Amino acid sequence: MQIRERRPSRLKKFISGITRFGWAAIALVLVVFVVGACTIGGFSSSGDTYFARKNAQIVFYLDYSAAGGEQLEKIYVNVGSVYEEAGKEFSLTFARCRGSSGSTFTTSSLGKVTFSNMIPSEDSVGTNYNWVEAVDLTGRQFTTSYNLIRVEVSAEMFLNEVVFVNTEGKVIPAYAAESDVKGFFSEADWPSFRDYFHTNDTVSDLGALGDPAALTDASDRFVTGNTAYTNYTQDEMYTLLQLDGLRMKGLTTDGTFYADTDFGPLSVLFPALGTLIFGVCPFGLRIFPVLFTAALVAVCYLLGKELFKNNGFAFLFACFAAFGGLALTVGRLGAAYSLIALLPVSSLYFLFRYFAGGISQERPLRSAANVLYAGLLFALAVAADPKCLFALIVPVALFAAGWVRQRREQKQTLSVLRAQLLERNAAEKSEEAMQANIEEFDARESSLRAGYGYANRVVWVFFLVSFFVASALFVLLSALPSYYIYLKLYEADPSSPTLGLFGLVWAAVKDTFTVADVTQFSAANAVNPFGWFLSLKGATLYAAGGEGTYIALNAQFNLALAVTSLVGFVFMTSYAVLYAATGGRKGAYASEHSPRLLNAYFLLLAGLAACLLQYLFAGQTSAAQSFAFTVFYGGFGVLMFATAFAHDGSAVKKVLGIPMNNTLKVLAGMCAVYVLLFLLSLPMVFCIPVSDLAASICFGWTTFLNNGYYRP
Repeated sequence: MQIRERRPSRLKKFISGITRFGWAAIALVLVVFVVGACTIGGFSSSGDTYFARKNAQIVFYLDYSAAGGEQLEKIYVNVGSVYEEAGKEFSLTFARCRGSSGSTFTTSSLGKVTFSNMIPSEDSVGTNYNWVEAVDLTGRQFTTSYNLIRVEVSAEMFLNEVVFVNTEGKVIPAYAAESDVKGFFSEADWPSFRDYFHTNDTVSDLGALGDPAALTDASDRFVTGNTAYTNYTQDEMYTLLQLDGLRMKGLTTDGTFYADTDFGPLSVLFPALGTLIFGVCPFGLRIFPVLFTAALVAVCYLLGKELFKNNGFAFLFACFAAFGGLALTVGRLGAAYSLIALLPVSSLYFLFRYFAGGISQERPLRSAANVLYAGLLFALAVAADPKCLFALIVPVALFAAGWVRQRREQKQTLSVLRAQLLERNAAEKSEEAMQANIEEFDARESSLRAGYGYANRVVWVFFLVSFFVASALFVLLSALPSYYIYLKLYEADPSSPTLGLFGLVWAAVKDTFTVADVTQFSAANAVNPFGWFLSLKGATLYAAGGEGTYIALNAQFNLALAVTSLVGFVFMTSYAVLYAATGGRKGAYASEHSPRLLNAYFLLLAGLAACLLQYLFAGQTSAAQSFAFTVFYGGFGVLMFATAFAHDGSAVKKVLGIPMNNTLKVLAGMCAVYVLLFLLSLPMVFCIPVSDLAASICFGWTTFLNNGYYRP
């Protein structure tokens, strides 16, 4: 009986092929995701939303008995989108009803509170989307007899939630819908109060639009705090503006909706999906950016394997990307920064695979798919941020270099085949044998040329379709939800719109080429289009006041890593110049490692160029936009160590049981410095409140630029 040998499955084969550094990279990706997911905030949603017209008056009935009968002490408000320009102030006026007939309201003990749209001002108590303590009656007399509280708004806005808290810290149930309030009044008293709540439900110039029950549907979920774990950053508020447009549910407006995000139409769809699944909460807004950040770390490991041909240095490259300073700060924001970093890096990874490996004659479609994947990822990057179009020159140049290399290899193969024919015929004496060799050569050459022609056509079709056709297609498809909202909410006659789909897309794309959504922090961090280029320059993304306490979310590249990468950039640039100046492959600086190291150098240089071109023509940029830049920039530090390791002829000695040469000893010492600085920066990475003195000691000295927010 014949026993067949069982072949291992593809999965087992794949798992068995993973090296120890591969497993370490998988663990690293999981750590980045888990740490990010556990620190991006909770699931406390502000609930549904209620649209209030300008000067609208919304009246609430407070049921004190349901909360234990304690007195009202504080009122918290969560404001959504406001139909004013960013930075403009608006107010909420609070009044209590003091007449038994419901005829008079007074603002004594409550009064007017000033807010600021998106960007806080000196006179404002807060901004949009975060829970703001609007009224504090601590120490003032306020009895429970005042059941009616009125809120008047000075501008058209979405009110997400109004929460009333008693002296015991418990939420007082409040109602604004007519049907919910009627049962609290007798039939004799109800006519005196009915109009207040009827107006809440009625559409009118000074009335309201939407379900007033939305004003209190999440009262039990309100949270307070001063860190980015509980509050949204100003960058994220622009994303929330877009989400409000999707949440309006058919409500129409007369004002202008200020909802520019500086990004493309794709950028809002992932946060929209996250908030659809988990609710409009910090976790829902930020979970997809965390996923993209973890994916970026995985791509960095794969790219490192291609560049350095060493799993250890590939893992180091992934570690630099994960803990270099921006992955755990900018990468955890509910904005498009992590997506815009992931897509170009992934695109260049697949393009480099094409450049280095060319086209396999046995599997031309499979190998040419690298160009297709690269193009589709770049097209998605354009849909996420049309400014990536400026960087198109980089993948085009890399594709052209790969194409030239592919053609050169094809011609070289034909030349070798021709030389073999001449060599064989030179040894032949029979004309019949020579003719047979020629016919064999012609048949083989014809087959090769046909295969080359097919592979070349496939590559060019993949390149043109994925980079150009797909870019336009993805932009249009990702714009459809926004266009549908535009037609439904802002066009008087949706069947005959004044602005068509292409017009709206063009307006949106054109608008993204300028950075207009400037927060108080990005304004302090930005100098010019090159403001983000300085890796040593930190960016404050969030800050909160605290007496003697420093609370801030700062994004800064690891100082030691930044210096190392700068040295690596100068070192590798000198290496490339000397290599070319001394004769290239035949020069004094040539070695068997030179082609691989120089390929890695030029790929990292191309990545830096792509990041530079993306923001070259846009002002007011800051370190938040440099996420992708730091990935490529940190790669020069890894490349320097990889180059030194390849040429290191020192003796290998065991250190703590680990075989190490001189290069690895220096690398181990530098990694210890990187880790130390990372640990010191944890308070500003995760927005952990510390004392001013502790902040100065830990990280206040790590940047030479003080923007007024970075240092205590």
